[in-house]
Amino acid sequence: MNVQPVNKTPNFTSGLTGKILKDIKHINISQAEEDFAKIGVDADFDGKKFICTKFVLAANILADISGKYKLPFDFKPYAIRTFKKKDLIMPEDNALGFCNYDTKSVLKDEPPFIGMSIFINKNNNNILLSEFLNNYEKFTNWKSTSHFLGTTLHEWFHCIQQNLVYKQKGYEGNCPILRKEYYKENAKGLALTELLMNFPYIPEREKIQTLIGRYAASSNSLIEIFAELMAKITVESLNKNLQIVKNPLDNIPKDLPFSIKLKIEELLKV
Repeated sequence: MNVQPVNKTPNFTSGLTGKILKDIKHINISQAEEDFAKIGVDADFDGKKFICTKFVLAANILADISGKYKLPFDFKPYAIRTFKKKDLIMPEDNALGFCNYDTKSVLKDEPPFIGMSIFINKNNNNILLSEFLNNYEKFTNWKSTSHFLGTTLHEWFHCIQQNLVYKQKGYEGNCPILRKEYYKENAKGLALTELLMNFPYIPEREKIQTLIGRYAASSNSLIEIFAELMAKITVESLNKNLQIVKNPLDNIPKDLPFSIKLKIEELLKV
């Protein structure tokens, strides 16, 4: 059996490097939460260094993309929380992560969260477990990417997409904060969201499965397809130091079904 020396960086395949592992070890979570608060994000990482590091990295990457390529990726979630299954009001939400599209109660001991908040399973803080799950899901072609930032970016892109939907169509729900932020006469943003989440026809599922993975292809939700695609093309735009080296939109597969590509272009206005 080949036993690896304890002082050697494990052979991670998900984008983790020795430098990033060192950054995880030394990250100041309190400072990160304060920095998020300054940009309007109510973040509580509950002491989870790996999760905190991933969100800090994702925030910087999306800000760089937005500034460099003038893409609408600068939206920040209203809140970030970690959870275990027992913390959830609705246990069926027990996934690696999820985003709420409208304001609602999510965690048992906290008040309702404004729509476009992100909730991340505390299992994501286990580096070895995350590495195993990322590689297993990529090996089985379940997810679009095995990169360690995949889940974080996926959930963040849910928020970005929802912000764009509400900007274009308005918000007609009951949350006074969102109604003020996204006011439009005859708002239809929530109605459009419901349609996107339960789209009547998803074309060329086999092609979607090949290009983005079985999770996206198995869903009737264009929202999930969008998040999987955007996470994939974003990490493909990074070098090993997590610096942006190309416009993520240049990575959209050329043979992606035209109707889905059109929906994305309509949403991003590109």
